[in-house]
Amino acid sequence: MSSYLVAIYVGEFVPSNNNRSDSSTITVYTHQELSNQTEYVLNEAPKHLRVLEEYTGMSYTLPKMDLLAVPDLSFGAMENWGINNYQESYLLLSDESKTRMKMRSSIIVQHEFTHQWFGNLVTCKWWDYLWLNEGFAQYFQYFATGMVRTNWLMEELFVVEAFQGALTYDQKPRHPITTSVSASEEIKDLFDTISYNKAASVLRMLKNLMTENLFKLSLQRYLYNFNQNTVEPLDLFTSFDNVLYDYDYNIGNELDVVDFMSNWTLQSGYPVLNIMKNGNMFLVTQSQFYVNKTNGIINETAAWHIGLTYTTSASKNFRDAQPSVWTNKTSASTVIPAPRDIDWYIFNIQSIGFYRVNYDVDNWMALIKQLNDTPTDIHVLNRAQLIDDAFNLARSGQLDYSVALHLSKYLKNENNTTPWYSAMNGFAYLLERMPRSDKGYADFKSHVSSLAGNIYSKLENLASKDNTEYRVLSAWETFSKWACRLENKYCTKKAQEYFNKWQAGEKIPADIKDAAFCVGVKNSSGSLVFNNMFTLYRNTKSISEKSSAEFALGCSTNRTQLSEFINHILDGPEGPIKENDIKSVVSSISTTPLGLDVLYEFLSTNINKTLDQLSSGEEIVTYIYSTLASKITNNNEIEKIKNLKNNSTLKDSIKSSFEESYKKVDHNLAWFDSYSVGISQWSVQYGEKEKEEKEEKETSTSKPTTVAPAGSTISPVTGQQPSTTSKPSSATSNKYSSLVILQLTVLTVLIKTLI
Repeated sequence: MSSYLVAIYVGEFVPSNNNRSDSSTITVYTHQELSNQTEYVLNEAPKHLRVLEEYTGMSYTLPKMDLLAVPDLSFGAMENWGINNYQESYLLLSDESKTRMKMRSSIIVQHEFTHQWFGNLVTCKWWDYLWLNEGFAQYFQYFATGMVRTNWLMEELFVVEAFQGALTYDQKPRHPITTSVSASEEIKDLFDTISYNKAASVLRMLKNLMTENLFKLSLQRYLYNFNQNTVEPLDLFTSFDNVLYDYDYNIGNELDVVDFMSNWTLQSGYPVLNIMKNGNMFLVTQSQFYVNKTNGIINETAAWHIGLTYTTSASKNFRDAQPSVWTNKTSASTVIPAPRDIDWYIFNIQSIGFYRVNYDVDNWMALIKQLNDTPTDIHVLNRAQLIDDAFNLARSGQLDYSVALHLSKYLKNENNTTPWYSAMNGFAYLLERMPRSDKGYADFKSHVSSLAGNIYSKLENLASKDNTEYRVLSAWETFSKWACRLENKYCTKKAQEYFNKWQAGEKIPADIKDAAFCVGVKNSSGSLVFNNMFTLYRNTKSISEKSSAEFALGCSTNRTQLSEFINHILDGPEGPIKENDIKSVVSSISTTPLGLDVLYEFLSTNINKTLDQLSSGEEIVTYIYSTLASKITNNNEIEKIKNLKNNSTLKDSIKSSFEESYKKVDHNLAWFDSYSVGISQWSVQYGEKEKEEKEEKETSTSKPTTVAPAGSTISPVTGQQPSTTSKPSSATSNKYSSLVILQLTVLTVLIKTLI
């Protein structure tokens, strides 16, 4: 047994068992009073262990698998062989728990179970190769869970969480997937998005090159050959190449897996492809993608092996994601044939390649028109890709923000939540930085709030019909919180109604409690509602309900209440806030200017107390400062945290962390100076046009309307919208005219910029 993980637990825990007739016993250990909340995990865990046994072709080797619910654990979970330990929120669930918490429980359990093979049975030779453990665990936490729960559509969740999260994280200077470390702090820092999500994304890219079956056979051979041994990446790569040799299979471009994976794991960053169409040819150029070039040195010679996939308006073939051609290995540009008579084209089918794609303005405009006409003609993963790429290309100065924002307007017609998750992340970046301009922020927030109301109302309608679909209910929770935070009137009205019912003693769905509790606390006067919510937070045995109460307490508009809440983190082990919950408390308070001011007051007054009284005090202090640096916008606030970092009494490690975090302030100011005016102008113009369209629609309500064909439906949020074919209407022509006008405006802006 590999000895790099050792755990000993002593405490008053009671077991709850699920005896697997075919193999080992799975037991959940909890405190006595919580043992009635283990049924969900006990039902799900055997399925997640079994699917890995079937995929790897190797049985779990120990006679038992213990899952320990630890009351206060600084990390989420740990995969010790035969005794996996978790924060209580991952194991203790009931019928009253939020759907997202149930999904997250299954995903995290799957992650730790994967480590029984990738990490415990076969262990990385040194921390340089941590991704051999964590990359596979992250990959299978989505895709093995998808084998257990096919209706959760886990690949879509992977793309918006892991894949796009890794792209965003890696667009600043980071370490390669395989990187040399020696000191303990270096090793600790390696447990990051690169080792987890980027590694998993590159593995997904490799699987696509060699097919699911050959990928599985290669992993089976890898685990069999290195059973109870240590490995380095070359051992994995040669296992793949040996299987490909046996099956006479070539991944393309005269590459073997050693070449391909070495290129992606030893080189930091990732590329952006710029695509230009000229007649019957595509010109494809690649360069390293960064958002802040001043953060580090750009490698002008960096090049990646990229298998290109694309489709056009003529074929709309999003099924075939096998590369049809590769980028040139010796040049930054590649020329490939292109059909002549096409309206638009999309590269990176199903968002499998780990890179971004930029197009000329003509193609962006054509894609926007397609999305407004019939969005489902484009694969849902590519719709999410277009949004994520557009907002991040704009953030890096490679695309005008008006294009990304105009693209976002199509979301009014988007019934699938996957692109909405991408949009929510894109908007979040802007919403955190625009408050420096009161008028600009108000106009932009109004636009986003209006959009958020669209997806919220669709989900509210589905959820109100006693919908039991996990993806619908999980999205209902997410987007109700989002829309209500944006003060969408319909959302806040419905949330207040739910809260009133709850106050009257009626049961309300767990998935709406975050939004309902938040709006209830925010709209309350006096202290009664806040105090009752804090009592619920302190006393409830439901971890799901506790998290909803925690979220709501941060919604208070009363300075004294927020200050009392954050100061409870200094109450010690017997206090209401566990140490592993402090970051989520900070996060809940940090969503308003008042909350940020309260956090600053707490930090400036209690740095030494926090360091002395909390075992993770330094981590908490730097987390609060980093949160402030990310979100503050006015000059007075900036001056305050600048003075805080310059405090001569700070220990060197904290001062260094503060200095690093403060760079976010400079970057945010630079971004604001570059882009805020354009975003404000677009928001004003869009708001005026939307108002005109609304008035025109209201004027025409007395006119006869066309009844939809019998049997036509709007599909559930997680499904596909029915596709119809029709001739362009005059409305479509007008819409296209407005696109042409916008295109000319964008070109004018670009020309002025170049001049």
